[in-house]
Amino acid sequence: MLVYPLEHELNKPYILRINRIQKPFPAHRHHFLEFSYVIRGSGREVVNGKEHQLKRGTFTLLLPYQIHEIWPDDGEGLTLYNCNIAIDTFFGPNKLSAGLNEVIFYNDEDLPAHVDFSGDEARKIEEIFSDLVEEDQKGLPWKDLLFISKVIELLVLFNRKRYRAIQNRKTPARINNRHFLWDIVFYIHNHYMEEISLEKLARKFGVSATYLSTIFKKYFGENIHSFINDLRIKHACGLLASTDKKITAIAGEVGFNSYTTFSRAFRQKMGISASEYRNR
Repeated sequence: MLVYPLEHELNKPYILRINRIQKPFPAHRHHFLEFSYVIRGSGREVVNGKEHQLKRGTFTLLLPYQIHEIWPDDGEGLTLYNCNIAIDTFFGPNKLSAGLNEVIFYNDEDLPAHVDFSGDEARKIEEIFSDLVEEDQKGLPWKDLLFISKVIELLVLFNRKRYRAIQNRKTPARINNRHFLWDIVFYIHNHYMEEISLEKLARKFGVSATYLSTIFKKYFGENIHSFINDLRIKHACGLLASTDKKITAIAGEVGFNSYTTFSRAFRQKMGISASEYRNR
């Protein structure tokens, strides 16, 4: 079962936390970009099926909808900075920077999801995170602007580090030329409550339905229909947790044509009924 922890809280461009993880965190995915930095403890993390070790100085970047899980070692567990940034920050009319998108979404497909910082580099990263926490807590004028500037600095330093980590490999870089997939994801993100089909998306983005179906599943690990239902259920979870709206109304609001279809999809994705989820 995929879980959506705290996603209904992301009602602003970013959320920054210091998290303590002492037991395994099951496989889950987010509709936002997430990065983390370990400050204490050790363990391992699996991102889209690829495992890496976690220790102090490990910086991990998760793109929207990537699946990951965390397994802390016995003992003190893991303490880490964790930052979530809304997908709207990167796509659409108000996106931050096309250059930043090139760094994050459109570069070498084989770049690792993590790097390990140490020494002076780690101290610099930790100073930036400390500044982020201070800015987030003080609430000074233009804090969001300064916060985002420091996030950009972190992501640039992270990307430089992971490029250095693979610069001596023998195989050539595989540049991600599937920009349109992220455009499709952003479109679904904004229109999930409407009637969306594979054929409609293929026509809108100028590709064949067969090609889109194949490449989407290869890149995101599930077909488009399941992906859309995941997003609808995720938003339903947020409404169930944060409002007293009737469940039948929520089903229609998130894009399901019938309550029966919603109930079946919800139980399939979450393992319990919508009413049980609300009660819990």
